[in-house]
Amino acid sequence: MLSRTSKIIKRVAIFGDGTAKKTQKHYQDAFRVARILAQNNYIIVNGGGPGIMLAATMGAKSAAGRVELVILDPRHEPKHYEGADSKNTSLADKIYSSATYSRRLDKLIQLADAYIIFKGGTGTLSEIGLTWEQAKFDYGHHEPLIFYGRFWHKIVNDLIRGLELEKIEQRVVEVVDSPQAVLKVLRRIKR
Repeated sequence: MLSRTSKIIKRVAIFGDGTAKKTQKHYQDAFRVARILAQNNYIIVNGGGPGIMLAATMGAKSAAGRVELVILDPRHEPKHYEGADSKNTSLADKIYSSATYSRRLDKLIQLADAYIIFKGGTGTLSEIGLTWEQAKFDYGHHEPLIFYGRFWHKIVNDLIRGLELEKIEQRVVEVVDSPQAVLKVLRRIKR
């Protein structure tokens, strides 16, 4: 179970599948999570792309919420990168641009006070590793990682057991499966 943190949680980053379609459950879940967070005055932060990122923006905007994006300068996009989504960027309240993928990720981590992680690919995996490690370093004043979806239980438990993660590494993450549970966790962990 996620430990309490002295971190004031204002901005919540949404990470996940850049190829998710509107008809897929994880896209719809990201929309609903961002909507309930926006209704409760959280700012939604994402990478400005399609899929889960667009779902998060759309969800926040459906509740008149604020969205901040960190995009990669199109001149520096690597091959096979999903890129910024024009609909996503057109709805943003603030956009930060980075010259490299790693700087983009660094800025996302710097901005966010908590992370909601949906199903995704290797980009999501890199986001998990960096945010989980940072939460360990900042334990007590950490940014929580909330994994969304029941399938994460096995993955997170296998990582904890297989990698023999320290107790504090285990206490900065939680798995939930409803938008209401995300909100409940964010409220519960405040010091």
